[in-house]
Amino acid sequence: MAEKLILNAALNRKADFYVPEKCVVEKVVELHETAFKKLLEKPLEDQYFIKQYRDLMGVEGNQHHCILAIDSNSGDGLLIKSEGSNYARYSQYIPNAKDIVWKHEQSLALDDLKTHMDCCINKWLEQHSKDNNFSISLTDLINDSNLAEIFVDYASETLSNDPRIENCELTHNTIDVTKRELTETRLYCPLTICLEPDDDYSDLIEVSSSNYVYYDDKINKRIRQELNFDEDERERGLIAYTDNEHLAQKVYSVFPSVETRNGDLYGVVTVRSYGELDKAELIELTEEVEGQLADGFGEGFEQREIRLGEDRAYISFWNSEDSYFIKPESEVFPEPKLEQTMGGI
Repeated sequence: MAEKLILNAALNRKADFYVPEKCVVEKVVELHETAFKKLLEKPLEDQYFIKQYRDLMGVEGNQHHCILAIDSNSGDGLLIKSEGSNYARYSQYIPNAKDIVWKHEQSLALDDLKTHMDCCINKWLEQHSKDNNFSISLTDLINDSNLAEIFVDYASETLSNDPRIENCELTHNTIDVTKRELTETRLYCPLTICLEPDDDYSDLIEVSSSNYVYYDDKINKRIRQELNFDEDERERGLIAYTDNEHLAQKVYSVFPSVETRNGDLYGVVTVRSYGELDKAELIELTEEVEGQLADGFGEGFEQREIRLGEDRAYISFWNSEDSYFIKPESEVFPEPKLEQTMGGI
């Protein structure tokens, strides 16, 4: 006999009624069990991940847009809507949340495949109920028209859900696939430039990045030399090292460079993706890029000396100051608003 089902849940005493509301999960955040326990014990404390994704949460029509924090150990979750706060202003405990997410992400064709194969197995067992040994023809499996149809449905469904694919259509003998066009997004950040002192005993001297405007070409040439480890890095840049499976598919390439804008020198990260990035994808990618600028590519590059005129310079794409940012071009350099005036008669 199977063990009894055990659920972790918050029970309401003498509830008069329940009014479930539609909640759209915009982002699933997996937490270590210690962090999840702390979230449950003090849900009104600010959380870094709520702050990170708070722009995804709110109300639109009759739908609540939320994030779902999941305990990596137990699989339970907390559905959160912060409404602009950095804490869980609205929340609901969700038992077995990880299984719910997993089930949601599974292909319907896989369910059909399991159902069909279960039927085949039952049929074989019935046909050979009196046999101690029997063989199953692999040729019959391969030629099974129902199985072939399920495989085609699975391929079509999987392709349609791939972020690189714009359209997928089934014809009589083919699956016709159209990929999304590559779209460019540019993220900007400040640069920290330090110079080698004249003596061997002093610390590096930080100087204004505006002193090195129009050195773009020389610095970018050095950056390209840095991103030359293997063919994948040369082709895709920083995104070649992501562990995020979705971003690895959605984003084709991420390359850092520098650019002179408005009399100053900025770091710029050029992102080429299959279609526009949505809010959640942009947040994830920005976090990924910042990590690379701080600890990956950036940590190595800031130790490489670059000759800028007579100066021996070291350039960093990241710093720990509160004023640091990495933002889309439209936020760093907003388009000036055109003032409309009424002409005279």
